[in-house]
Amino acid sequence: MWMYLVTGDASDAPTLYEKVDPIEAIKEAIKSGEDVSLQFSSIGGGFSVLANGLKALAHLGLYDDIKALDIDKLHAMNFMRMDGSDLAVKPTAKKGEIDALHMLRTTFHNAIMKAVHRAGIKTYGGKKLVNLTQTADDVTVFFEDGTTVTADFVVGADGIHSMTRKVVFPEAPKPEVFGIGYTAVLDRGVLPDGTKIEFDYQMGAYVDGVEGRMVFISRCGKHDGEVFVSDLDNTKWLQQNEDWRPVTDLPKEAEKLAALVESWGVPQSVVTCTRHVKRITPANIYDLQDMDVFYKGRVVLVGDAAHGTIPFYGQGLNQGIEDAGVLADLWGHFGADGYEKAFQMYNKIRVPRVQLCAANARTTAKRMKAGTKSGERIGRFFMKLAFGFTNIFGLDDGVYYHDFRDDVRKEVPGIQFK
Repeated sequence: MWMYLVTGDASDAPTLYEKVDPIEAIKEAIKSGEDVSLQFSSIGGGFSVLANGLKALAHLGLYDDIKALDIDKLHAMNFMRMDGSDLAVKPTAKKGEIDALHMLRTTFHNAIMKAVHRAGIKTYGGKKLVNLTQTADDVTVFFEDGTTVTADFVVGADGIHSMTRKVVFPEAPKPEVFGIGYTAVLDRGVLPDGTKIEFDYQMGAYVDGVEGRMVFISRCGKHDGEVFVSDLDNTKWLQQNEDWRPVTDLPKEAEKLAALVESWGVPQSVVTCTRHVKRITPANIYDLQDMDVFYKGRVVLVGDAAHGTIPFYGQGLNQGIEDAGVLADLWGHFGADGYEKAFQMYNKIRVPRVQLCAANARTTAKRMKAGTKSGERIGRFFMKLAFGFTNIFGLDDGVYYHDFRDDVRKEVPGIQFK
């Protein structure tokens, strides 16, 4: 039997199992007689799983796990000036297609981890990769705690600051800071004093193209909400001990963040929601310049480790899921003995796709950093024009509603999916 080791992102943020003692989880399982899978700790905000990502999850046998979460469907993305004026709408739903979803990342992660646990896949938290070596026959991974694991293959899924990428591709570009963001999570509803904690839209972006600022809001599920405040000034960035570390003095930081967005001129509903958040996670916004090769020897990169980019096209997570689906299909077809051919095909299929998405994200970001009022007006004009053509002619359909298996069939005629 072949052994595959997947390295996850535990190097830059305390995301894995920080709030769960594995021994106590096992004791609880014995006591209750029910399986207890390890969960991710609460950190960060939300993300959108669009139709292409959901189709990929379906092919991986995971769609039902996400569908069972009963998340409200996402129908449109609303773009406005910072004060809520000059609305431009970009639909995220299409008749006959799977409806997009927006949810908290912890909700998604925990659903996936339950499926991993159910499949009997061994998962270890708190492991930090520091080095790896490979021969013609296997790969040995070295961890910070002194332990090692030898596997037939390694899949580097360890995020934008991937140590797998650094070791295997030392010549690869380093992530560049594009700006700074604060992700805040809140409970939507009505407070005892009658204060309404709710957004004006299911999802919206309030943008100041002159100053390069954006406040993104979204409902995440039935009762949760997210506010993402970003300043796209690459001279401002967080130190490592601040990046992806939730703030400790929440009342103070929530008031500061609410005052900040109020000074930017957002509608009062956004200010009120920001003032009543229950968690704030500061994080740098990074962009990784394009790589043309995602594998070397027996090591292959997926997700942000291979193509992390700025979050302005809604495809970061979705392209990562597509990576996993393509790799699984190719491994299933060629077998582990044919891994070289599988990796070659994976690279041929995935590189053009993810580079297209990265280019679109960067184009959107440029419109959000116009720098002048005239530049902002021109940027919004072209954005509305682009939305109009996209909506009429379906120009984004090849991304948002794509089925990665069409790519696999094209490159591997006659493939039988397993």
